Amino acid sequence: MADERPAVKIRIEDLAVRYSDGTESLHGITLDIYAHQVNVLFGPSGGGKSTLLRTLNRLNDLADVASQQGRVLLDGEDILAADYDIIQLRRRLGIVFARPVPLPMSVYENITYGLTLAGIKDREQLDSAVERALLQAALWDEVADRLTESAYALSGGQQQRLCLARSLALQPEVIMLDEPTSGLDPISTFKVEQTLQQLKKDYTILIVPHSVQQAARIADWAAFFLQGELVEWGSGHELFTAPQDTRTEQYITGRFG
Repeated sequence: MADERPAVKIRIEDLAVRYSDGTESLHGITLDIYAHQVNVLFGPSGGGKSTLLRTLNRLNDLADVASQQGRVLLDGEDILAADYDIIQLRRRLGIVFARPVPLPMSVYENITYGLTLAGIKDREQLDSAVERALLQAALWDEVADRLTESAYALSGGQQQRLCLARSLALQPEVIMLDEPTSGLDPISTFKVEQTLQQLKKDYTILIVPHSVQQAARIADWAAFFLQGELVEWGSGHELFTAPQDTRTEQYITGRFG
């Protein structure tokens, strides 16, 4: 089985995170995130899934973390090392949160915001990046004639895909999504899920889904988290049809959580 697996993009080794209030959000997590796959982290709330995403993006640097141990290797480099370039890291690992947070500016300016901060001023280059990112986020057809409108004029589902496009404009290597469809209607949710299947051709996807059903629908690889522990991890098909751990089986069949 091991040699059938895709290339490893991120290798997490014995990661433990403890907050200042004494709670241990993650303990002893060892997990591979595979390139060009939809990698799913699922389980009850409080399991440590969002903490893991924030750790990968180094957003936990800003949180009340008392201790952090272990290594996270992105293409073999330890991104938790003190001297690792965090600005470069956040360009390589884009993140989209549960609640869409468009910037108070036009659709076009939302997409180009990060690029202009990076010093890109050429209008032709910016135009091309906007079209590419919106196409990748399956939003171009809906907003191509609305680029000068406020992003706030878009629907919730469109705003979420706009936030995805804003991340894609920077051409990250990994896209991390924390319950990106939790507030969306079924049609918008379906569009986002379809988009992820297209995006994995060019990017590595790491997602915390909003439900077990969504996890089962989209997972190429899945990891079940419970109270900071990685209970089980494997191919999505195997984990959702023949889980090896009783706790996984009980959770996916709705006996708790």
